Amino acid sequence: MRKSLTVALLITAPFLCILAGVIVWNPAGNYWLMVEPPKAQCEAYDSERVHSLPTLTPEVYDQHKLDRLVREPQNTISNLAYIAAGLAILLAGRGSVSRSLGWAGIFLGFGSGIYHASLLPEWRMLDILGVYAVLYGLLLVGAATNYPRLRNGARGWGLVILAWTAAIYTGVHRNDVRVFGFKVFDSTYVFVAAVVVGCGLALLAYRRAQHRTAYMRAIAVFALAAPLSFAGGLGDRFGGFWAAPDSALQGHAVWHTFGAVAMLAIYEAFAAAGVDRSTLS
Repeated sequence: MRKSLTVALLITAPFLCILAGVIVWNPAGNYWLMVEPPKAQCEAYDSERVHSLPTLTPEVYDQHKLDRLVREPQNTISNLAYIAAGLAILLAGRGSVSRSLGWAGIFLGFGSGIYHASLLPEWRMLDILGVYAVLYGLLLVGAATNYPRLRNGARGWGLVILAWTAAIYTGVHRNDVRVFGFKVFDSTYVFVAAVVVGCGLALLAYRRAQHRTAYMRAIAVFALAAPLSFAGGLGDRFGGFWAAPDSALQGHAVWHTFGAVAMLAIYEAFAAAGVDRSTLS
């Protein structure tokens, strides 16, 4: 039997080749008609205005980059990493809880890919919902690894439905719900809280690990991938240290690629408990 990760990469490879070809071609034209106000990532910005403008305004965009089929090439193609990681987890996972995480990774890769190609706000919402779904999915897998009864039958399906419902609600209303003036569902707060709780669940999973060498290897990969992902995401923004629109390596693409590696590594750490199958076996 081939490794799940190998199968996922083989399935993803043709799409990588096709998308790479489209990006190399990248025909000019006003395909998307409009563009959202500038947000974080810089790939579609003008390389001079990104450093000369005092504040972030729509003037920062490079019109030639907007007038093409794929507006952010690197940020688009790098989302295939989420699709490959999600597919590997979907193939390896046992039961609804783990497979739900696989579907979340695929959903994130698709939604984020379309968003970065188009820079349209409606697709940005799918990007955000995908991030929330992956974060909540990882927490659910971690909780179910430490407390296996959560995986059983209807209970597992109920928790999957609850996680997706929470991801959709908190993602859609991330700017609406306030407690003492704080937007409690803001993506920054949700992301930090999920990472902290997820790391705690991963450390707790050590006591259940049947394959401790595999567990330690997965934690080491996560410890390397997560900071690289954070650095790319934080640096590639207006005023950031990685604000280089014409760079051969975009920070946001690093955020995507190593974020997918970190997601897969945490799954592998949980899989070492023996409940789920490793994507590497």
